[in-house]
Amino acid sequence: MDLYNISANTLDPDDPNIKGKNWEAVEKALRQRDAFAASLNGHDIDATEPRGPTFEEPCNPLYSTFPWEEKVDDFNKPASCSHKNWKHQCLKYKLGTQCATLQMDAGDGENGLNPAMLDAFQDAIMDLQDRSEVRVVILKSTGKFFSNGFDPKHLLAESSMSDEDIIAFQIQYAKILYFLQRLPQLTVALLQGTAMGAGIGLVCACDYVISAKGAFFTMSEAKLGAVPSAALPYITRRCTFIKNVYQLVLAGARLTAEVAEEYGFVDKVVDDVKDLEAECQAVCDRMTLCAPGAVAATKEVVMNTVGVPPSSFMLNYVAGIVADIRKGPESKAGMEAVMSKSRPKWADTAVVP
Repeated sequence: MDLYNISANTLDPDDPNIKGKNWEAVEKALRQRDAFAASLNGHDIDATEPRGPTFEEPCNPLYSTFPWEEKVDDFNKPASCSHKNWKHQCLKYKLGTQCATLQMDAGDGENGLNPAMLDAFQDAIMDLQDRSEVRVVILKSTGKFFSNGFDPKHLLAESSMSDEDIIAFQIQYAKILYFLQRLPQLTVALLQGTAMGAGIGLVCACDYVISAKGAFFTMSEAKLGAVPSAALPYITRRCTFIKNVYQLVLAGARLTAEVAEEYGFVDKVVDDVKDLEAECQAVCDRMTLCAPGAVAATKEVVMNTVGVPPSSFMLNYVAGIVADIRKGPESKAGMEAVMSKSRPKWADTAVVP
């Protein structure tokens, strides 16, 4: 068969290579023609794109993968320390009774996010990932600001940095938000002051947020010609309505703590900074009654299914998690406690910062 001559034309029914042949032979000839035409353009007809279109079926939809099929790589560099040999000055790391406290204290009252602060957060998160005895993680800060976002000095220095260095910094921040949100412990943010820019990303990556009435929330990236890209997924998940996200990230609105609570960024507003600790202890008291393994498993299910439409795959996944937990020691201990009208073992020791 003259593939070159038929590559740009329809098959001739009187072609001796086609005439009298069954449809299977015709289909084979058509595939040979398509392969020849593709090879002239440098394409491989047998090559396929993952989960979607092929050369022969270009209209196949390219489905997004499910969250549990995604894999985020670990931090690009190893931890430089743990709680045992903690070396960072800008972030204090304290262990209480089944509780860990991370306190930003850059010394200037603004607690900007720079390479040193990100390295400290990375080391703390990597250490907490393996601390099964910790059930609550508290994030707070000292000074006028909870965090003023990315350190202005670092942003100015980026003008002389390579693209690779800038991307590495942003990737590290993005992974801090991701792994902070996916810690097995309940994470609680205490805001004594204003949160700005990337600092709001830290807040929105936490499970529970308590704010003093005098705190404000603002993002000025749009006014500076920048984009709060790494924090946006966490901001949109936290906010009740997308229109309120636009007010914050597009219009640069300055939100009071009460408005932030209305928008969904804050769970509880207290009158004064000194009330933050009391409200935080109330949260710890509630968490004392909750089985740590069940909390970790529930967080995993929430993270892996939020925004995903129901499917057989998702239902089987959730049912499998439930079955595993039901067979575990915590579930059995919980049912025994109900039957005996006593407190389960995990509730014997209070969670205290």
